[in-house]
Order: sequence, then structure tokens, then C-alpha cells
Amino acid sequence: MLKILGLGNSFSWDATTYLDRIADDLYVRNLHIGGCSLEMHVDKIQNKKAWYEYQAQGVKIGEKTVSANDIIASEDWDYITVQQVSHYSGMYETYEPYLTEVLNFIRKTCPGAKIVWHQTWSYAKDSTHGGFANYNHDQELMWSKIEECSHRAVREHNLDGILEAGKAIQTLRRTLEPDGTDFCRDGFHLSYDYGRYAAAYVWAKYFSQSITDFVPAGADPARIAEIRRIIDSL
Repeated sequence: MLKILGLGNSFSWDATTYLDRIADDLYVRNLHIGGCSLEMHVDKIQNKKAWYEYQAQGVKIGEKTVSANDIIASEDWDYITVQQVSHYSGMYETYEPYLTEVLNFIRKTCPGAKIVWHQTWSYAKDSTHGGFANYNHDQELMWSKIEECSHRAVREHNLDGILEAGKAIQTLRRTLEPDGTDFCRDGFHLSYDYGRYAAAYVWAKYFSQSITDFVPAGADPARIAEIRRIIDSL
């Protein structure tokens, strides 16, 4: 069973909540601080701050928050995912030197882990998130910048792969009959039914050999099947 750890924020929370229900051969955990950027991760790691919510299936484990230092050292993780905070994810000037420092820490602390980039998604077209102004409130512009930066990060840091959740969400927006949400619940976090499922399915296809027929509560199985078909074609 592969052990996978997300070092992220609410966007890795969205992507991992359903993951081990879609792929039952995975052991999945997530380190969450809302709105946590690469710069913030560096601060928490360098100062060994126990500020992270440690999650399984989107739910906090235990009463206390934890440090990334302890969690990364606690298991022989097979994969650790990293990402930039959503509003900076298409601005590569915000990545360094912080991405380098995060990667150096992971490689030193858990040298056997492969490191994979989690590509986040652009905001809904009507999002009121303040960071949308970084992209002129233009969903397609934000997506193109995220795509460019995510592949640059993988290339320049010789990462082991990329989880193209952002590509999947944008493709679904262009392809499926719109439902008025742009796969979001609040303009930037993914909807609990189809958005979270889509992101987790991208991860499952990357990591797993055992995809289940899990359907989130309240979701239409036919629409879930269509989401899978479209992501399978990417």
C-alpha cells in the first residue's frame, strides 16, 4: 500500500478527501493550514511550528495540531506532494527561494520519498477571492499561468511527476454542461460532489492500481462516470 502525504492547504484538503475511497490501495494523509503558501511552509518548517491540521479523508486526526517536521519524519512516505497557495500559483516569482527550501527539507528528512507537484486550479469565473485580481479576474488567464508555472517547477526541480488537477477542472469546465458552480462551492474551493471527486480521481489515476466505484453523497453516478471519461481522455 503506497503511503502518500500532501504538504499543502485547503486545496490539498479538497484533492485528498475522497482519494482513498476512490483508490483503496492507498494510505493518504494531508497536512493542512488554510491559505498556506510555500513561504509559510518554510517558516513553519524552519521553526518547527506545530500549526498543521493532520487529516485523513478530510477529517482532523487527534486533538492537537502538528509540525510538518514530525509528520514527514514519522513515516517512510512513498510520495509527498507540494504546491503553491492558489492565488500565487500562477506567479512563479513567488515560488523561490521557498520551493527550493521545502524540497531540500523533504529530501533530507525523507530521502526515499518521491516528490510530486500538485497543480491547483483557477477560480470560478465569478469568484470574489481577492487573489483573483492577480489575474485580472480572468479564469483562462489564471489557468494558463498556473499551467506554465507548475510545469516549470517540475522541470527546474527535477520532480518525480505532476498531478494535473488544474488541467482536469479546466477541461471539465469547457466540456461538461455547466451547472452554475464552475466546480466550486465558494468561487475557489472545489464543490463537495463533483469538484472534489474530479481532483481526487486525477490523483487516484496517478498513484493507484485499484479504482473503486465510489460516488460522493448526493452526486449523480452518471455525471461521475462522465467526469471519469473526460479525465481518462486527458
